[in-house]
Amino acid sequence: MNLYSRSWVVEDIEISRAAGGREVTAYAAVFDTPAEIKDQHGHYIEVIDRSAFNRTLGHGIDRVGVFYHHGMTLHGTPSDLGSVPIGRPIQIEPDGRGLKTVSRFNNSQLADAALEAIRNGDITGYSFRGRIFRSTPDRVPRARGGDLPTVTRHELGLAEYGPTPTPAYETAGILAVRSTDQLAADLAALDEEARADLLRMLEATPTDPAEETPATPEPGPGAVEAPHPVHAIDISEVRRKVRVGAILRGMR
Repeated sequence: MNLYSRSWVVEDIEISRAAGGREVTAYAAVFDTPAEIKDQHGHYIEVIDRSAFNRTLGHGIDRVGVFYHHGMTLHGTPSDLGSVPIGRPIQIEPDGRGLKTVSRFNNSQLADAALEAIRNGDITGYSFRGRIFRSTPDRVPRARGGDLPTVTRHELGLAEYGPTPTPAYETAGILAVRSTDQLAADLAALDEEARADLLRMLEATPTDPAEETPATPEPGPGAVEAPHPVHAIDISEVRRKVRVGAILRGMR
């Protein structure tokens, strides 16, 4: 068994109003999406199977930790403060997109700092760490003819996950959004004039999907120097505008 960790640029990390605004929803992994990886195992294309965490989650989530940046400093050294969990998992489940996590952050100084950074958009990454139990092939083969080999992760462990300030690479389609019911409740609190003004602003903002720039995977963990993520147009913002507009029209 090998130690395994991955970090991602998350399109949207949702902080719910539940539990005093300390409940965070984010995807810790994305499924069935090829990503170029360069780590201690080699240089290859990786795909995480949607059932990769089923066995681990079958044992419950009580032992899964929630830590900031794997409890490490930015230099990759152990952190006494970071070794204290910043929260606990409320829900971890795979869905059609990836491994969806809902966590309740505690009232510690580090958790407060992480929440504030997430709200400000300063932290856009999430990561997880566990063990590799089963892959196809078992070991990463050498690249032949210039083509990178593909490795599918069929079974992975999950020791801990949480926000990270230095995601290693971007991946398309990691998204956590406020539910339509909750969004509708928030908008219902606005008076009719405010809703009309908001709808006019949304309709005046271009949301042509053709203008979106897809995210490009960067080299994964294990590279000598992790690249800074290149931010494209925020696809989650486009989707949010479409969703809000539809709800507002329904309130007329």
